Amino acid sequence: MARINLLPWRQEERERRNKEFMTLIVAVTLLTLLAAFASWSYFNNELDEQLDANALIEQENARLDTALTEIDSLEQRREDIISRMQVIQDLQGRRPVPVRLWDDLARAIPPALYLTNLKREGDVLTLTGLADNPNIVSSLIRNLDSSKWMGNSAVSNIQQNISAYEAAPVLNNTVTTAGETPRPVYPEDSYVQFVVTTKVQSETPVPAEDGVGGEL
Repeated sequence: MARINLLPWRQEERERRNKEFMTLIVAVTLLTLLAAFASWSYFNNELDEQLDANALIEQENARLDTALTEIDSLEQRREDIISRMQVIQDLQGRRPVPVRLWDDLARAIPPALYLTNLKREGDVLTLTGLADNPNIVSSLIRNLDSSKWMGNSAVSNIQQNISAYEAAPVLNNTVTTAGETPRPVYPEDSYVQFVVTTKVQSETPVPAEDGVGGEL
């Protein structure tokens, strides 16, 4: 005998499929939310790590800037110390120069010659004086060049017939017709006036004084 199912199976089947579809939608939605949360957590963690790394880099840069500033300060102090040491060494090297100059200069002056002015500008000495004749000035040049503390000597100016004394004391009581006492004749009246330059030579160079001449 055939059996006939009179229950509404089509409706039950439809409801079952609807339930499965809703369950699938809920499951997909949950998985999507879970995946989105996982992705957000991952990238947020990466962002936090990157921010921490950036902060660490900034701290290291600040520390390096401080170290570089200290290094610059130390370099400046080092240069100052080196400059002071060089000044001290230059002073130590130039200390015997004035004594040697005076000694050699006194030895270089020949007889029948005397100086009226002595000036120094940097490494150049300028000697002004009177000499019996030009040959005496030549002897002075040779004597200066023979010194190891002076060299490159040269005559910059020489003049003859220079009166050494304009107002001289009276040597006798002779009186001229006008009632004036005559001026006596001195040997220096026939001297030549000269200007000689020579250069200071030393192992340690002497710095120039900005072109301002000073007495030695």
